[in-house]
Amino acid sequence: MSMKYRLSRRSLLRLSVASAGAAALAACGATPAPTTAPAAATVPAATTAPGAAATAPATEAAAAAATATANPLSAVQIKTGKKVIEWWFGWGGMTALNTFATLSKDFNDTHEDFQVKPLQVSDITQKLLAAIAGGNPPAVETGNIIFAEFWVRGAARQLDDYIDKSTTIKMSDLFEDAVKAGKWKGKTYGLPAVEGYLRWGLCFNKAFLDKQGIKEDALPNDFDSLYQFAKDTTVIDASGAIKTLGIDPLDAMGGSFGDGDPFYWPAAFGLKYWDDANSKYNFDNAQMADAFAMVQKFYDIAGADKIQGFTKSYGTWTESPTAMFPTGVEAANINGYWAPGELAKSAPDKHFVYTWVPTAQKGTKLQSTGGHYGMLPKGSPDPDLGWQFIEYLNTDKAMQIIFDGTGWIGAHKAFADKLDVKKYEGLDFFVKSATEATVMWRVYVDPVQAFVSDQWSKIQDSVNFHKVEPKEAAAQLQKAADTELKNQFPNGI
Repeated sequence: MSMKYRLSRRSLLRLSVASAGAAALAACGATPAPTTAPAAATVPAATTAPGAAATAPATEAAAAAATATANPLSAVQIKTGKKVIEWWFGWGGMTALNTFATLSKDFNDTHEDFQVKPLQVSDITQKLLAAIAGGNPPAVETGNIIFAEFWVRGAARQLDDYIDKSTTIKMSDLFEDAVKAGKWKGKTYGLPAVEGYLRWGLCFNKAFLDKQGIKEDALPNDFDSLYQFAKDTTVIDASGAIKTLGIDPLDAMGGSFGDGDPFYWPAAFGLKYWDDANSKYNFDNAQMADAFAMVQKFYDIAGADKIQGFTKSYGTWTESPTAMFPTGVEAANINGYWAPGELAKSAPDKHFVYTWVPTAQKGTKLQSTGGHYGMLPKGSPDPDLGWQFIEYLNTDKAMQIIFDGTGWIGAHKAFADKLDVKKYEGLDFFVKSATEATVMWRVYVDPVQAFVSDQWSKIQDSVNFHKVEPKEAAAQLQKAADTELKNQFPNGI
């Protein structure tokens, strides 16, 4: 599951300075700061301070953010006299922390050559950049950063030699499109790790289906029937407030783009928005305009102002029991494979049904890879040991610990095939979709992904409030993306 992080203007400047100095990023070219700084998203506070050298800005900032909350990571035992490497990640919350503590304990108990120290780091993109620039990054990092921009700027070490020599990693068992998203210019910088399964499913609260007399073999999963369902299940009370919402098309994966998550709306209209071969964006076209218009159409059912207030009041996604969908005030949303496991905990009294996400081409079974990567930051003090830990994370034993603790699934097809899908109602849809999908999408290695994602969100808002026409919105996004790409890479990529 994704956590939204943006590369700030300061972070990009820091990376550029490090590149120019060649202290930590000798392979990077100079990178101008973005002309518009993407808005930073809220992230969990760190529960433990990163253990880099005292001079590292990342350590000082994280130490200041440490809380008194009991942290299971602090109980992970380190064998005396053994080499210790740091493992950074951004996931917060006790479910993840308990799981990663169990994972680290298992690794340390079964390894004599070195030990791992797990560290949860808030604002991890910024702090990792600071650590790289300062010459003291961790040995290994997994999750919650703008991976694509690290690959493009050479902020990660190439992994191809490690992969070629590995007896643990079977590349043929990984989703091909997940592997592609870990590459830039034919070289591998990230290997899927910790969480990396399929991203898209249309999720229904069964109570709404029953009320509408809709059977599970006739779910409204094309745009026309879904729109009618959304109209029929949206209820506005006498005061003008929304009582129940059919669907917020930007809830969960409908509105998530970047940080390991694919961009659903262009995909739904068959648009590959990034041209890998020619390093160009492709937004100014009828397909993107249609995507903007479709989101607006759903927002017009209740009005953008009302939906915005409604989503702000309840919250989105499926993890929190008070969010729209788990609470039972939203009839459907677009979400990922983690939704069945989360809803089993956040809404145990309700039942949910899953099907294919809608597409402009009716009958298409659209699915996408996505997720997080294990990487060796540029300047990693112990890259060989960091790689061994990435290998461990891709073992069946480690993936089972992660699944049992969080419900997350890695990018390994053979492991997913062995899972007890009955553990969570609806998980079987996602596992079956791996082989039943007629179109498999992926995350594009988009050089200014954080900026483009932020601009899309802002422009879509303008369309929803009828401030900008969909055709003009597509042109605006194209211009913004092209300008930013040129500003950050004036000499080309």
